[in-house]
Amino acid sequence: MTTNLPLITIITISYNSEKSIEQTIKSVLNQSYSSIEYIIVDGLSTDTTMDIVTSYIDAFKEKGFIFKYISESDKGISDAFNKGIKLAKGELVGIINSDDWLQNDAVETIVENLDVKYSIYCGKLNLYDKDLKYLKTRKSKTYLLPLGMYVMHPTVFVARNIYTNIFFDINLKIAMDYDMMLKLRKNGFKIKNIDKVISNMRLGGISCDIEKMRCEERIAMKRNLSNLGYLLARFKLYIEKKINAYFRKFKNI
Repeated sequence: MTTNLPLITIITISYNSEKSIEQTIKSVLNQSYSSIEYIIVDGLSTDTTMDIVTSYIDAFKEKGFIFKYISESDKGISDAFNKGIKLAKGELVGIINSDDWLQNDAVETIVENLDVKYSIYCGKLNLYDKDLKYLKTRKSKTYLLPLGMYVMHPTVFVARNIYTNIFFDINLKIAMDYDMMLKLRKNGFKIKNIDKVISNMRLGGISCDIEKMRCEERIAMKRNLSNLGYLLARFKLYIEKKINAYFRKFKNI
């Protein structure tokens, strides 16, 4: 490992992820950047997830990357995120879930954009369906963050020292990443938006529960926005709901 480069930590959380985690692991292993710590936090999988994880120990050792993993019961996604962060030693921490994968130059791109004025970095995200058919690319839009999760979380890297006082809320099951981004914004940390694809996401999973996600987003907004900001955000959600209902009705007709 090249010691004069900043160490960057990447965290992956998993549970029964045997169908997708190998792609995630390989995307970390194939990074063009050479000073990486990779942490996998598994929720006590009952399939072959951990067999796949441990089969890559030697590969990470040969690459010179730091490789850590744990497999134990947890209280959900937020709890697993927090566990991984507590193990992290890097200057920046990125989180890529076991359904997603990084661009080969993702970490190098982040490090090239390091700036003392910023504590958080994000970029573009490619979206794929469950069969890995490309759908579209989404840009992070930091200026719209008060109105919804317009920052693509799989592209986000955060200064580790921030996480010593700010944690993911274990009571949130879907919108914990949005709540975290609003907390960071509320505390005055600046986000640098990089105009480049950082990671890739396979659609599906718990985030497809739109109603529950919207409910948790409202909780995050209420606790982190001003009264006026909260009202504007709620109005935006209301209009979106009405528009979506109209198009569903139109489609049925």
